Amino acid sequence: MKSKLLLILGAVLLSGCLEPCPHYNRLQVATFYGPEKPDKKPYGTVRPFYTAEEVKQPYEAIGFMSCEGSVAEEGAILKAMLYRAADMGADGILLNPGKISQENANQQSQNINVKWGWMALVGNGSTCAFRAQAIRFKK
Repeated sequence: MKSKLLLILGAVLLSGCLEPCPHYNRLQVATFYGPEKPDKKPYGTVRPFYTAEEVKQPYEAIGFMSCEGSVAEEGAILKAMLYRAADMGADGILLNPGKISQENANQQSQNINVKWGWMALVGNGSTCAFRAQAIRFKK
């Protein structure tokens, strides 16, 4: 009995280590920071910005994240995006970027048009698509 309990406890603890917060592994992520992955940032240090005008210093886009879920999951999905952005080395996330544009090392431009901002209704209206752009401040 004790060994089964310890086994179950170990499995619960191990599964908690694989996902730092709910919805983290549900995120769809596209990174475009180049061949060298930046250093991770501590959780709790990535700031959310609603618009690009709120960011008061030069930055570059390093990733795009999206996740489908219910309106009730909005806060948990936002937290998951902040955690994933920290793991990507981002300083912030833009919730309503408008248009995402990034030049890669070969001077080729990548554009993603985001028309609905942070949240858009999908299908019959009970599911939402949440989107954010991960940004890194230029030095």
